[in-house]
Amino acid sequence: MANPLVSVLVPVYQAEKYIERCAQSLFEQTYDNMEFIFCDDCSPDASIQKLKEVMKDYPQRSEQIRIIHHERNRGSAAARNTLIDNCKGVFLFWVDSDDWVDTNAVEVLVKKQQETDADIVTCRAYAHFARGEVREYFDGGWDLDRETLLEMILRGKRGASVWRRLIRRELFTVNHIKCIEGINGRDDFQLIVPLIYFSRKVDGINAFLYHYRRDISHSITYDYMNNVTYQIHAMISRLAMRDFFAGKDDHYVHIISEEIVRWAHKFMMQHYQHHNRKSYQIMVDYIDQMEREYWKKIKWDNEIIRCMEHNYYIMCVTYPIRRLRRKINCH
Repeated sequence: MANPLVSVLVPVYQAEKYIERCAQSLFEQTYDNMEFIFCDDCSPDASIQKLKEVMKDYPQRSEQIRIIHHERNRGSAAARNTLIDNCKGVFLFWVDSDDWVDTNAVEVLVKKQQETDADIVTCRAYAHFARGEVREYFDGGWDLDRETLLEMILRGKRGASVWRRLIRRELFTVNHIKCIEGINGRDDFQLIVPLIYFSRKVDGINAFLYHYRRDISHSITYDYMNNVTYQIHAMISRLAMRDFFAGKDDHYVHIISEEIVRWAHKFMMQHYQHHNRKSYQIMVDYIDQMEREYWKKIKWDNEIIRCMEHNYYIMCVTYPIRRLRRKINCH
């Protein structure tokens, strides 16, 4: 298909400061055969009013734009599901409502897809921080084959986002890929992992076409190390993908299991430092439910270390002593 329909999907929530730039970058795309679907997750601010104001400046796009409203705030996972259910494109292109893209982004991605017949095509991205700082987004993933990309994402060495990727819609529909509604931490992870697994081929381009904003204080991922709800959702998302691979591929089950233990332990130690006993114990419980073979990743195969860390109050007594001994040994 020379000129496939591309569905641009945008979940919208509390983006009134940024959605104007986002929408302008979409409506000015050099590619024409598109539909733009915005899901208003009952945003309490003026995001939708701002969007409608921008739409007036692009009358040539009016027939291509739809806004779907949730009657109540249901979270980003539900918004993604709504967008998946209501799009018609041969390919999907996700954009977060606080980000923006180069005006030729879709055209370049479609051209690459036509050349390679890939199911997923990834471009590179810039991350924009406060005070105007701009860096290359750490992963790219544009230069990796399907198996390598999947393994790197599972190991947390490549970003698990769906944005900046042109994705064949059939991957969603044929394989019934959806987010778990209500689990809004790492909801991208719930999608991109099975999408890559079921794809025949992935490809990418060495071009920075997506602009990812990292200076937003209300974003669920902005301060995820201190966001307990996000951490719990991230654990649930990882466990869901572990269940997804169960019976399919033990290699990927092993990778995800190691990552669950590693991240739960990292969060656990952070909650100890913040004197948050309840959250500390939640992460201990996640580690407890994993097979013992994965405990060696965090040295819990050592019974003494496990006992010292397993209980918050014991940890409060033993951890300062352990740190003191390390300092003495270093000297």
